[in-house]
Amino acid sequence: MIRKSSRLELSGYYNSDGQPVISYKETPYRKLWTRSRAQQRPHRVATDNAKEATPLPDSPVEDVRPARRGKGLLRLARNYLIPIFIPALWILCEPLVRQMAGGPAPSNAMAGRGNELLEEVYTAYNELKELLHIRKEDPSWTSIPNYALQSAGARVLCSASSLPYMAKAFRVPFLGLVRVPFLGWRGNVPYVSRARVVIEGKSELNPGDCWAFAGQQGNLTVALSHSVLVTSVTLGHITRSISPTGDIPHAPKEFLVYGLVSLESAAVELGRFKYERIGPVFQNFQISQPKGAGVSTHVTLSVHSNWGDPTYTCLYSFRVHGALAS
Repeated sequence: MIRKSSRLELSGYYNSDGQPVISYKETPYRKLWTRSRAQQRPHRVATDNAKEATPLPDSPVEDVRPARRGKGLLRLARNYLIPIFIPALWILCEPLVRQMAGGPAPSNAMAGRGNELLEEVYTAYNELKELLHIRKEDPSWTSIPNYALQSAGARVLCSASSLPYMAKAFRVPFLGLVRVPFLGWRGNVPYVSRARVVIEGKSELNPGDCWAFAGQQGNLTVALSHSVLVTSVTLGHITRSISPTGDIPHAPKEFLVYGLVSLESAAVELGRFKYERIGPVFQNFQISQPKGAGVSTHVTLSVHSNWGDPTYTCLYSFRVHGALAS
């Protein structure tokens, strides 16, 4: 027998036979929601006194959500992680695999870019080592006077130095009638003598801001600001990292230093040295005074070879250190 609700009976929900006369037709949305909820929730059993439903003993509520979560992770791995991870792993391991197998180096664009990045990192590492080396050695010679400094009174004797390198000079028309040679700069090579740039004592050197002489052998004579007993000299040149061509074939290689008491006196050899192509910008060379050497008023820098260019040699900076004559 159907239990009747007194509230529904008073509102006319049942007929004279005790059957419900009002029915509620569910909409499609209500049906869909009911079915989906029915799959997730257990059936409820109505009792007379209980207001809360009790799940059935064999209800699958606890197994639905973990199973769906696991399926979602597998779908994510299959659709996204695996297609991305496998090509990335191959790109990283391909050079090593080829090297172990003895095959040729990878020729694809990405591998070539990787090699370029490695070269850039290696170049930056060498530059950093050079900077650290310079900073480590700077206090040993920058804290002492430079007697070949132009602002302190030193000067270059052009009559006792080599002629400047003159490249293919071009002529400029003057007044539309005569074409006179133009004295200036053409590329990185100076046309006019600027030997004083070598003794300006610049702390930073720029490509092309130098004095050049023809060939691999040449001299530069400097009248010192004071009469000194020469103890060391410093020769400076740009490094390969800031050179437009990536190399410094115009840098001096083997050179000699001579001391002169006066222009009329005989030159005394103070030492033979070699400027390192791979090294700091400024390289200092200690001088042990030979027999016959004394106080010098002039110093001659004699270059015997450079690092490969037979056309001309560039001098960027030259410094002379010593002790004042008593």
